[in-house]
Amino acid sequence: MMGAGSPDMKEGLGISYYSFTTGMTDKRLAIYSSDGDFLIVPQVGTLRITTEFGKLTVAQKEICVIPRGIKFSVDLDGD
Repeated sequence: MMGAGSPDMKEGLGISYYSFTTGMTDKRLAIYSSDGDFLIVPQVGTLRITTEFGKLTVAQKEICVIPRGIKFSVDLDGD
């Protein structure tokens, strides 16, 4: 969506929007960012996030920060 700063200097930020209607139900699917941390803010519903370190449940009006380099998958609650 937008960004500012320099990836070479590891300063600044990038903003992206992700939208999905179904969870990552295939257990082989995972994503990660080698550039920076993920800030996940659910707008509707509850998310179940599975990381290398365990599982998180993130509801509306809550945030989740996934550090750089950590693999994770996201499922919708009730999926």
